Amino acid sequence: MKKITVVLSALCLSACGFLPSVPFVGGSDKPEETYVDLRAQPPLQVPADMQAIDLEQVVPDLDTSTLQNASYYPDKPPLPDALYSADNRDEVRMQRLGDRNWLVIPEPPTTAWPKMKQFFADNGVVLVDDRPDSGRLNTAWLESAERPARDVVRTLLNTAREEAGLSSGQDRFLIRVEQGLQPASTEVHLRHDNDSLGDEVPADLVRVQAVKSDLLAAEKALLQQIGAFVAARVSESTVSKVALQIGSQPKTELMRNDDGIPELSFYLDKARAVASVTQSLNNAGVLINDQDSDAGRFDITIPREVLTGGKGDGLFCRMTFSCGSRGTRDYTLLMSEPVATQRGEAIKIYVLQNGQLVADADQAQEILVVIREFAT
Repeated sequence: MKKITVVLSALCLSACGFLPSVPFVGGSDKPEETYVDLRAQPPLQVPADMQAIDLEQVVPDLDTSTLQNASYYPDKPPLPDALYSADNRDEVRMQRLGDRNWLVIPEPPTTAWPKMKQFFADNGVVLVDDRPDSGRLNTAWLESAERPARDVVRTLLNTAREEAGLSSGQDRFLIRVEQGLQPASTEVHLRHDNDSLGDEVPADLVRVQAVKSDLLAAEKALLQQIGAFVAARVSESTVSKVALQIGSQPKTELMRNDDGIPELSFYLDKARAVASVTQSLNNAGVLINDQDSDAGRFDITIPREVLTGGKGDGLFCRMTFSCGSRGTRDYTLLMSEPVATQRGEAIKIYVLQNGQLVADADQAQEILVVIREFAT
């Protein structure tokens, strides 16, 4: 009987975080509390005369640490954001925008960082300018060898030089490992640098995306090789504690501004933000009726099942569509020009309908959640 009492107590304590709204009324003069107000309690203390057992959290607590401007939820607390997933989130992918190329790895920078370093170590390439706080690596200068190279890096570099007719100078690669658009993802940006071509690269360069590769073929070939290497080791989980700061700045942020209007911020340049939103809408199954990339405007049609997961009425009814409604809804997404924030320049996205901001803030927020979750 004692063991049963302990287990039931643990289940009751663990389950409280599952409910979207949990009122506690201790008297007529005590205000109601919801899950937003709940805080962690001290661990359960088992009496000395009872047998202690290992307790497990059977249901995860709801995360409310990122709630912004809670005063704009006066009637009831917001439901947790719906979770979506793209089909290719567990794949190492090569992304391209114009002549820009980068890798997307489905794991956090803390595990991707040591794999990057291991790739170059396996190929006998020395790494210098090792700055894990900013995710920066440079290879040492690689001299052109007349005899065939025995490693992947020098082999692909020699091939790119021959194809471009380049016979002078030394080469190196500039690498940036950074947080991806999704929380558990990493982006790897890479540039080729030859000391006889182009301008000198600043020693304190952080964003390698700000410069162009002297040999684009070398950049693409090396990214492909790194991607294949990481994909073969994607299940390994070596964690680099020195790389913890790489993932400290997410590239997206969803909040309600001082006027209570939901806005989705992309900490990207305008071209990349437009491409990311376009890809996100396609991934989510949202129809783009018209698009003006220069103005940052998307006229879209959202099927009801995109936001409800194709399921019946229930928990999702109040999120976007009234219960029992069918069909689609038309909206406009409007992107701002880059605006200065405490975290740097951001592109902000708003949801409009019939030329006006959507009056239902919960409805607008759920649409922005879809865009954020499917962005790559």
